[in-house]
Amino acid sequence: MRTLVRVVCVLGMMVAVGCLSTDNSLRAGELSEPVLLFGIGMHIEPLGRTAQGYGGGGADYRQGPLFERHVQDTLAVARIVEGHGGRMTVQAQSPFTQVAIERGNTILRDLEAHGHEIALHFHEDAHLGRDPERLPVQAWCAVMQEEISYIQRAGAQKKIRYWSGGNLYTGIVEAASCAGLDVMSDWKNPRTQRTDLSLVGVHPWRPAGGPSETDLSKFATHDPNGKIIFLPEGAYDPEKFKDKNAIIARGGDQAWFEVIREALERSLESAKADRVNVFHFTVHPGEFRGDPTRPFGVIEDFLTNVVDPLVKAGKVRWATFSQMADEFIAWEKAHPGVDPRSASLSAQPPLPTERDVTYCTLDGVELKMDIYRPQRSAAPTPALLYVHGGGWTGGDKRSGEGIRDIPELLARGYLVAAVNYRLAPRYKFPAMIEDVKCVVRFLRANAERFSINPEKIGAWGGSAGGHLVDLLGTADATAGWDVGQYLEQSSRVQAVVDMYGPTDLTVLFEGANPRLMEQVFGTSDRNSETLQKASPVNWVSSDDPPFLILHGERDPLVPVSQSQIFYEKLRAAGVPATFVIVKNAGHGFAPLGRPISPSRQELTKMIGDFFDQYLK
Repeated sequence: MRTLVRVVCVLGMMVAVGCLSTDNSLRAGELSEPVLLFGIGMHIEPLGRTAQGYGGGGADYRQGPLFERHVQDTLAVARIVEGHGGRMTVQAQSPFTQVAIERGNTILRDLEAHGHEIALHFHEDAHLGRDPERLPVQAWCAVMQEEISYIQRAGAQKKIRYWSGGNLYTGIVEAASCAGLDVMSDWKNPRTQRTDLSLVGVHPWRPAGGPSETDLSKFATHDPNGKIIFLPEGAYDPEKFKDKNAIIARGGDQAWFEVIREALERSLESAKADRVNVFHFTVHPGEFRGDPTRPFGVIEDFLTNVVDPLVKAGKVRWATFSQMADEFIAWEKAHPGVDPRSASLSAQPPLPTERDVTYCTLDGVELKMDIYRPQRSAAPTPALLYVHGGGWTGGDKRSGEGIRDIPELLARGYLVAAVNYRLAPRYKFPAMIEDVKCVVRFLRANAERFSINPEKIGAWGGSAGGHLVDLLGTADATAGWDVGQYLEQSSRVQAVVDMYGPTDLTVLFEGANPRLMEQVFGTSDRNSETLQKASPVNWVSSDDPPFLILHGERDPLVPVSQSQIFYEKLRAAGVPATFVIVKNAGHGFAPLGRPISPSRQELTKMIGDFFDQYLK
């Protein structure tokens, strides 16, 4: 490996794995050992009325010494970071930038002159008012551009590329790109202060779309042609980050930096030498001031005792967020079309053999699926149905956790049909299970066309998809969900793999919250006949097909108890069932703290072995 030369860095509290070198020939993903790009972000909050006329009350940069105090705090942290070879990514918005303009304060220009990156912090309600998700993309774009213009008028000279903010908006990718932005991170649900586990990791990606409160599937899916680069915050525990204030209240600033240290160590463990990996955390002006005789000493100590040794060992290198994004862009050019978060760069999901095949038409909607044919198999081959998740309100047949299982299943000689189905809130349940049942009938009616064995059909899915395949395996004709076409065919399947699917909707949990239940099922009454009928646990009988159930032990969205009670019901009815609790795993098998066990590759093998046992 070549000798590494001096690098520059940024405080954005982001750690990323890669290499930022003054020698541009040595890029991230070309090292024999992983390197963590590290930075710290400074969020300047909207204290006071924004340029768009929202907010006000409480703390206000126009009142008293608050503005000057936060200027001095920001500069003090910047000096500490510079002393350790780093540069900050400072994110501002109009309550601060307007006052800087009015008072002729040059902090942003001065920080930029010292190599710090200036960026945008964007609170949607503060800049767009209540219910901003109802506004068109053009309105978001115009306000983001307006906020950027205030940053530039306050002294920033370079292009503003990065923004942070929760932004529950399906059009956020288009709006940000329209405003000239191309890098983001620090996403959490502004209403719950939670970060979904699908966004936890160390490898950047390009979101395929924006998030809503109930659907992050597109946001968490990589689109190689996407316009925005997302820099995740690292391999941290979202529950601890949500409880930041409580942790500090119990143990002080040092307790919080111990959480960050643990997350940094886990991110180093998750880093891979063949790609760019990221981790970051954020500070605010006035935060972590500590002892007045040694303000921000906890930050100084963290950099001295934790970060500096890692930098010296070549494991960590500083970078601004835009520099991290540039490293990722360089990596993309060397690996065109590759999902940067895949387990193996050489094991990408194949392209469908047939795209957008219409399988049924219900309520005037042409329902589509993709067909993946095995390269070699003895016809007729068994068939598998993949049903995506997304809270019954989103997702797509080309996304979701199960997509990564397709190459292995094709190699074993299965035909795979990945299906789209009608989504809430436009279509209420049971539209989704009606569609999935129609797929099975379609496959049987077209067995000769697809060279499949109509008596050997299995199904697998995750989350909401897991719920639907559970119903596919348990609910009988009395449910009344066989409607539409091919009614002469059976919708029964011969084997089911459920990955962390809800099974008892009469129980309150995060993935079945009242708002979502209203959107999908038209009721949040846990005693309602609707939710009882939609619960797979209430359909279990002795003639159900074999089940393999996989669930993360630390799933905060769908608790593992949902799978436990379903498994117990199946076993009590004499149904062959296997239940695997995945250690260290959250929703979607996202690793929490340590690598998951069994590994994701081992889970795929379990799925293949299960289908082999019952369909071959």
